[in-house]
Amino acid sequence: MAETERESPIDGGFRGIALTLEGTSKLTLEPGTLTLVMGANGAGKTVFLEKAAGLREPEGLAFRYGAEPLWIRSSVTGRPKLNPKALLLFGYAGQSPEQGLFLRSVQEEIDYSLRPYKKSAGSRKSSTGDAAAGALAAVGWDESWLTRDPFRMSGGERRRASLAALFATPAPWLLLDEPTAGLDRDGHRVLGEHLERLKRDGRGILLVSHDADWALPLADRVLLIHPDGGMSDCRPEQLVAEPERLERAGMQVPAWMRVLRRAWQAGLGIDGASGWHPAEAAEALCRPESQAAVARELPEHRAGALAQLGMPKRRKEEARTSPLTGFDPRAIWFGYVLLSVGLFSLSSWGGLAAGLAVVCVILAAARIPLLRWRGIIAGFIVFGTLLAAWAALDFNPPGSGLVGWDFEVFAGTMFPFARTLTVLLIGLGVPLVMTPLSLRRALEQLATRKDRVPAFWQRIVLTVTLTVRFVPVLLAEWERFGRIFLARGKETGRSPGIWFRRLRGVTLPLLLALFRLADEVAVALESRGVRGDVQPTRSSRLKWRAKDTALATCAAILAGLLWFAG
Repeated sequence: MAETERESPIDGGFRGIALTLEGTSKLTLEPGTLTLVMGANGAGKTVFLEKAAGLREPEGLAFRYGAEPLWIRSSVTGRPKLNPKALLLFGYAGQSPEQGLFLRSVQEEIDYSLRPYKKSAGSRKSSTGDAAAGALAAVGWDESWLTRDPFRMSGGERRRASLAALFATPAPWLLLDEPTAGLDRDGHRVLGEHLERLKRDGRGILLVSHDADWALPLADRVLLIHPDGGMSDCRPEQLVAEPERLERAGMQVPAWMRVLRRAWQAGLGIDGASGWHPAEAAEALCRPESQAAVARELPEHRAGALAQLGMPKRRKEEARTSPLTGFDPRAIWFGYVLLSVGLFSLSSWGGLAAGLAVVCVILAAARIPLLRWRGIIAGFIVFGTLLAAWAALDFNPPGSGLVGWDFEVFAGTMFPFARTLTVLLIGLGVPLVMTPLSLRRALEQLATRKDRVPAFWQRIVLTVTLTVRFVPVLLAEWERFGRIFLARGKETGRSPGIWFRRLRGVTLPLLLALFRLADEVAVALESRGVRGDVQPTRSSRLKWRAKDTALATCAAILAGLLWFAG
């Protein structure tokens, strides 16, 4: 992260957002304005907003809210960490914010969003009621909605409830990602009116929206993100006058914008100051007296200065294919079972060290990345260590001490956890080196008789395949709800209290999302004819080859060596 405090000093009275790229270019967003972020699908708008909210690594970008940098250095480890003071200076609503609702009423959801601000200096509890009433009014509701259960609401109502929880906070900046998705026409109007009021109150808004006809009239500034990661900056009127800027950003120019541009440039009494009304512009262009004006040479638009901000190019996904992907899944599973047996046969710390070395060599040779599983691995280690430490406590020690410590008990309790960890490390990598389809074929062929698969085996195959298929999905959902918790809870510490609140704030909405996902999967499977009386289609069969035998043999040899080492 750039050292922005040294490279771009900020005035102590500054309340806007300062965005710096490696100290080379800088963009400043002023309070009381709405900045619209536009770009083609996949250009990185959501990623940009998540970086602005501290939900992703900054990758060369440095955000500062007023005098507070978003990322600071830890005084203990020296590593970057989120600045709690900066987190309180903005509210964030990503795509589908309603999925982050997990409490029993709208009132509880609003209280949950206000909780981080109640802890800050100067916050008054008496303002909670006013904040809730104002937030409900912002989405077109009254206080009778406070007692409603969000899970008994429609999709649009849940979206309004999540926006109300966001608007209740006193954060001077709001970061909104597609807030109008799922809202009807009246919802668009109510939301637009509230954003205008927020601007008049001096609050700033950073908005991502594909509803350009709704968002552009609200905007004071437009940031265009280009497919190559670059960003340009202009006023909304400039964008209408020069719609080719959208094309350079990889977007199509909407028809309403072309109509508005012709009316503006023909001088038909309609311009950016009088309003954004494509229907009125089209009607004016159709008048007979307007045809001559339209036929005249259109005056050149006096474009203002265009700021250019170079953005870091997005990282390319590393296409690191494991060499194990070319093997038969049966050989991989057979090898994994053999290695697990060998690892579980270890009975000494020396043998376990040898087993861990073998596991590390296999993971490195197979190019199996376990970084995504670091949370599960760390949690397993912490749980095993705490449990072993508790077991080692002696509350009736010999002598005069109150509590004793038995290292042998600690080591004896810790050993099975450490041995299981070695098996877990390889097991976490197995789903990454085979596709669910190849796994399904391998399992089906194990029980195929006369070209038919028994019904009970189909259910087992379906269960195993779906489990492997959805493990990465579950992990992605866990990470997504972790970001939602950070955006709402504003807690970055590692104390037990924060850990338990994070577990509750992530687990509950995750389980609700999984229930919805299970419903969708069940409907999809039934629509594809997956029932007990339907035979699966087998377009191709896997062939056990010599290299699969070699892989299984190597695994058997390693398992035997581990057994002797243990």
